[in-house]
Amino acid sequence: MRRLAAELQQRRAGAGLRAFVMAAADIPEMAAMSATAFGEEALSPAKLRFYRERAHALAIGLRREDAIVSYTLVELHRGQRRVYVVETCTRADEQGRGHASWLRARMAGIAYRLGYRTQTTHVRQSNTAAQELNRRAGMVLVRAIDEYYDDGETGLYLARPLTDADDDS
Repeated sequence: MRRLAAELQQRRAGAGLRAFVMAAADIPEMAAMSATAFGEEALSPAKLRFYRERAHALAIGLRREDAIVSYTLVELHRGQRRVYVVETCTRADEQGRGHASWLRARMAGIAYRLGYRTQTTHVRQSNTAAQELNRRAGMVLVRAIDEYYDDGETGLYLARPLTDADDDS
């Protein structure tokens, strides 16, 4: 993890930004960002701690000064060689600057180097911003799943292969 953190910190992330790997101290701020962006479906501090403590989950993000401006969290499913994007979140005042795309590209490169070969996620049919982010990340619709979400909304299952082109080391 230290090697990954050092590698991320050396990447050019944009003016005034620095990359990081999620630490325990980041959990309250990330949970607050998730609550602001996703409401009832937000990741709670307990859920973020659960992901952080699991050996097969990883979150990376970007800071401007001391504030987290964007992060992405994935589950790493070794047996399936599949990375599942749990959540990508950017502060409202930082959206549209490419932060989420930068993080998703770095995460794809990390996952590929670790031996994963597929990236997947689910998004709400109504969440056009998430659909666009995923389209830009190379994800394509695999199938629509009726009533996937608790409120009955359709979920879109998206996937893409991870290839040597993702390895940006």
